[in-house]
Amino acid sequence: LCSYLYQGCFLTQAAYVAAFRGSRYPERGEAYVESQLEELLEGEALRFEAEERTIRIGLADVRVSLRRNTPLQSIGIRPLTASWDIPVRDPVSYIRGLRKLSETGETDE
Repeated sequence: LCSYLYQGCFLTQAAYVAAFRGSRYPERGEAYVESQLEELLEGEALRFEAEERTIRIGLADVRVSLRRNTPLQSIGIRPLTASWDIPVRDPVSYIRGLRKLSETGETDE
């Protein structure tokens, strides 16, 4: 049970930090947020299973969602989930950057 609580706290913190870092540099894209999340998760001491990840960067926010199944589901305890939506820190610059990219025909994907 303590492992379940630890992992829940750890996933919540990792999702928040990755989303926050992505909100500071949205122009770096989802790969940057993924690398930040992977770096954070490397420090985890206990892990039941690999998690499902969803990373989305919009014009106004960055969303990181994690879901991890646990062996405790067999006794009715839900999977671990963590999700954070963090607003982009400088949306004006970000929108201008997207416009410049669209004018040149390049994309950040």
